[in-house]
Amino acid sequence: EIPQCAGCNQHILDKFILKVLDRHWHSSCLKCADCQMQLADRCFSRAGSVYCKEDFFKRFGTKCTACQQGIPPTQVVRKAQDFVYHLHCFACIICSRQLATGDEFYLMEDGRLVCKEDYETAKQNDDSEAGAKRPRTTITAKQLETLKNAYKNSPKPARHVREQLSSETGLDMRVVQVWFQNRRAKEKRLKKDAGRHRWGQFYKSVKRSRGGGKLEKESSAEDC
Repeated sequence: EIPQCAGCNQHILDKFILKVLDRHWHSSCLKCADCQMQLADRCFSRAGSVYCKEDFFKRFGTKCTACQQGIPPTQVVRKAQDFVYHLHCFACIICSRQLATGDEFYLMEDGRLVCKEDYETAKQNDDSEAGAKRPRTTITAKQLETLKNAYKNSPKPARHVREQLSSETGLDMRVVQVWFQNRRAKEKRLKKDAGRHRWGQFYKSVKRSRGGGKLEKESSAEDC
């Protein structure tokens, strides 16, 4: 029986027959599904399609956090915590300057990068605008109760929890985040003040005890 080519569905009468995924191919028909380059030495498969190594990893390999494109295993990458980037994608989202080794930057929760200079400039502008224009946020008793219950479960909730709280309460995500930050700072301050108070009471009791012993000793001397 003359085998049929899986690529062109024609009989293979060539001297050499390629066999991939239990199917037969003309050597000229075995091509990468993306770049159409002929595959001679090695190929990769997924869902019945064959790919060259580079296109396979572009499509199914590790994705760049910035551009969401696959990264071939031969390429040099940069990492920031758990995020991976192409070299040219490892750049500030404001000034587009590519960040190099030793540069200071800020990593946002979604993986975006901001160089130190642009971050500080944006923060200063935001603080000045907030002081001049931003109205004070009023939190209702019901919203406050929801936030307090969430704080009991987790003083430092993950992003998806804050998003859920924002949806439930109708408060802005930034307001929810700042409320949790202020709450944690308040509790830390209260614990610190309580510790100082306990030590203050302890020192006072020690001082009183020492004073009482001295008077008792003097009175004993007078009695003698």
